[in-house]
Amino acid sequence: MKICHVITGLNAGGAEIALCRLLESLPAPAYRHAVVVLGGEGTLSARLAESARVHHMGIRPGRAGPGDVMRLRRLLAHESADLVHAWMYHAHLLTSLALWGQSVPHLWSVHHSLTDLATDKPLTRVVIRLNAVFSTRPSCVLYASQLSASQHEDYGFSRLRTVVIPNGYDTGVLVPDPAARARIREELAVPGDGLVIGMVARVHPTKDHGNFLHAAKLFRESHPDSVFVLVGDGATAANAELASQVDALQLRTHVRLLGRRQDIPAINAAFDIATLASRGEAFPNAVAEAMACGVPCVATDVGDVPLIVADTGVVVPARDSAALCAGWASLAALSPRERHQLGLRARQRIVDNYTARLRTRRYADLYSSIVQERQACAE
Repeated sequence: MKICHVITGLNAGGAEIALCRLLESLPAPAYRHAVVVLGGEGTLSARLAESARVHHMGIRPGRAGPGDVMRLRRLLAHESADLVHAWMYHAHLLTSLALWGQSVPHLWSVHHSLTDLATDKPLTRVVIRLNAVFSTRPSCVLYASQLSASQHEDYGFSRLRTVVIPNGYDTGVLVPDPAARARIREELAVPGDGLVIGMVARVHPTKDHGNFLHAAKLFRESHPDSVFVLVGDGATAANAELASQVDALQLRTHVRLLGRRQDIPAINAAFDIATLASRGEAFPNAVAEAMACGVPCVATDVGDVPLIVADTGVVVPARDSAALCAGWASLAALSPRERHQLGLRARQRIVDNYTARLRTRRYADLYSSIVQERQACAE
């Protein structure tokens, strides 16, 4: 089966990483992949090129016009795929327009929630509204979370096209790792018995780093040896706004700003508690990845977090620093052995419900059903 994927860009976001992992799990000869990137080269372009032929259209953000739709139409015709899979709102819209009147089936992938829609750019909000109008065009609209599906349906997306496939994780790579834990904690200059609370998230209003930092200020009053670790794009001392928040809360000696890291499993292993402070999510990878590494989580009640975490961690209201602090305190009150056991339960939940193998099988079944249905209609 040949599949052509269309994606808005290839920076290191959740949808982009999900695409890379999917292509790596559906290799040749059973599957052949091509990828059309609406923008230019990104962080993940080289990685993706190992699994697929990649075309970069170089469209400037927000500048797509009729000529770009026709260019995309020609590219898709050239690839002559059995199925076209569009990822992210802008790619959904351009793909549906480019395939207008064509017989090749296509589907959309939504990796976004509408909980914090006000933080999206005005143009993005317009594109989401247009997605709702065009949502009867694809064979299905695929969501990573149940909450995201219901939000989009309420927003006007076709209910008849909904399919939910949650994210999946390589639990052979994401593992508890005592050696990495010791190495990273030494790198971070963590006191021997210091509690490490970490969050992996790019700096963006939806991720609510301010919530995390205000909770850290509260938590430090009763746990003065704690270390707080922020990992992700923008989480560096060069980010003047973030650095000023850290200083204003008198947290400079307690916060470690690591920026983007490639060794996330090792970073997770160093945490005693992993955290999500977001205002809105669909299916947050950071939570599931930390759980797979055997780390208990305190996470805000957004997206499918309650379903993912269940009884292996603590779920607290969003935008509530006191509640986030209290969640940390409840896990800090456990003995190291009790936290370790809770972390192992968290890992088992990922192993039982959210493995990469299970996700791959669900995608393969969906692809086959769409292609077979179109072939049957053509006969």
